[in-house]
Amino acid sequence: MIDIAIRNKGTSITATKMKKINKENAPIKIFAGGNTIAFVDWSDIPEVDIIKVPSIVVKSRGYIGFEYCEQPFSNKNELWSYTITDKDVNSKYVYYYLLTQKSMLQEIAKAQSVKLPQIYHRNTDDIKIPIPNIKEQEKIVSILDRFDKLCNDISEGLPAEIEARRKQYEYYRDKLLNFKELKVEK
Repeated sequence: MIDIAIRNKGTSITATKMKKINKENAPIKIFAGGNTIAFVDWSDIPEVDIIKVPSIVVKSRGYIGFEYCEQPFSNKNELWSYTITDKDVNSKYVYYYLLTQKSMLQEIAKAQSVKLPQIYHRNTDDIKIPIPNIKEQEKIVSILDRFDKLCNDISEGLPAEIEARRKQYEYYRDKLLNFKELKVEK
């Protein structure tokens, strides 16, 4: 992983400070352990700690996971993120690949830390990612993006599912109620 990306450090911030400076609809998302997040203004944390390009956040404590961010963000300094530097590698492709590694990393986290499951830089830095050509990566990302949107965006997925069921209903209704004229033999 580290041969195609740079690892970004986070910002030095406490959970208490995150709660204090959290503002609804602020432009910068800060990640902490688990699913803890805060939204802050540009002036709330050092600008050098704000990642402004699409990157992959590694949620390394508690529940191990990844989040793809296209908007400005930062993270507590015990977490990290990756920004892909290889022009022939699609960062969202890497994100989707890393999602396939969550279970393995969760097991490593449980084995490495008794109190709170945790992974370390080396656990993600050393992941070998199969890299097809850029066109194939983009095709894979396009398919997974559509599938993700269908599954996770209720405003798109549910209406599409309702429409599919409606068409299925109409098809079977028409088949069941389309009686061919019966010929009666005398």
